[in-house]
This record gives sequence, C-alpha cells and structure tokens, in this order.
Amino acid sequence: MTRAPLAGVEVYEWIALRRVSGGGVTKVDHRWLESGHRVPGYVTNSLATLLAGGLVMLVDPGPSAETMARVALTSAGAARYEQLCQRALQLPAAQLIALCRRFVDDDPDPVRGTALPE
Repeated sequence: MTRAPLAGVEVYEWIALRRVSGGGVTKVDHRWLESGHRVPGYVTNSLATLLAGGLVMLVDPGPSAETMARVALTSAGAARYEQLCQRALQLPAAQLIALCRRFVDDDPDPVRGTALPE
C-alpha cells in the first residue's frame, strides 16, 4: 500500500530534519539558530518536538543555559528523515519543485504559503 506524500506537520518535520542533517543548527538558551541566524517559527516548533521525541539531540551542551549546543540527528531521527525523504519523492515533480523552491526562497511558512500547483 502506497502512503500519501508529505502534508501538514510532516513537511515542517522534514524541513527541520533536513536543516539538522545539513549541519549548522545550534541551540542557545531557548533560541534555535542556523549558521548564526534565527530559524523560522514553524521550524523551531518542529525542532522542539523532535528534541523532546529523541529524534534530534544536543551535542556537548555546556553547564549553563546560555551555552551554545550543536544539534544532531539521532539514529531514530536519521531513520525518520530517510522515511520522509522517500515519501517526499512520491510528490509529482511540479509539486516537489514548488515546495522546495518556496523553502529555498525563504517563504516564511512553505506549508501555509502559496497553495501547491495542481
């Protein structure tokens, strides 16, 4: 049985896992950063959920809350990311390109932004 392609919260999760897998995501206090810049709110919510669920972890967090900690995928997170990537590939090419383009073009919220082409 073929599963439906990504939708809703799964897209946010996929984006967050992709950012973590690419490196450069850190957490300082309650702020999530990527290459020193704040990540969008929809990604921070997903990152917090992924951290609580054990799909990402903080690497070498310092003793104080203000210490920067790098964020990395756990083995469960890597498996989930692979699963979501496989499902993303089920999207028709035009929809996948439109979704990725909105993500790359810094759409503040690629899921709730412009509707996917039909």
